[in-house]
Amino acid sequence: MPDQAHEKRAAAAGWHTAVITAVALVGLVLVFWYFCWGAPTTVLLVRHADRQGAADALSPVGLTRAQDLARVLEKSGISAIYTSEASRTQDTAAPAAAALGVAPVAIPAAYVAGLVTDIRTNQAGQKVLVVGHSNTVPQIIAGFGGPAVAIGDSEYDNLYVLVQCRCRWTGFGLTNLQYGAASP
Repeated sequence: MPDQAHEKRAAAAGWHTAVITAVALVGLVLVFWYFCWGAPTTVLLVRHADRQGAADALSPVGLTRAQDLARVLEKSGISAIYTSEASRTQDTAAPAAAALGVAPVAIPAAYVAGLVTDIRTNQAGQKVLVVGHSNTVPQIIAGFGGPAVAIGDSEYDNLYVLVQCRCRWTGFGLTNLQYGAASP
């Protein structure tokens, strides 16, 4: 009789171990699915359009470029727009914001790390436009783990498209396009 009781306890322990293992595996699959399944986050980044000399304003060419950006993005499905506090970034984003029906959010230019965190946290799986500066756009790309990018003082026509999977460890894609008239 003692051998039968021991065998029953061993069988019960084996069954419990199998159930616990199965629950743990299902839990891991659910966690992986939650963090990795779904649409990637797409961040479109541009430097503000052409400046009016040293002023914090767009030139006539810059105003045209801002309209060109709106035309390029009108069917993009962008759900959020971020600019810096500078008028030239806000003026660049304004036509696209109006066309898309999205209110831009102004973030201080020095707040690059916070902007990247905000996009990762609050815009996961969405399409986002960021209008920055020749120094902040490369910093934002680097903040997402992208390659080093340099934007020259007279370059205003770059449109960077960064696509990041929800699984951050699986990487991202970065494409550099141009829009509007070619920069001098």
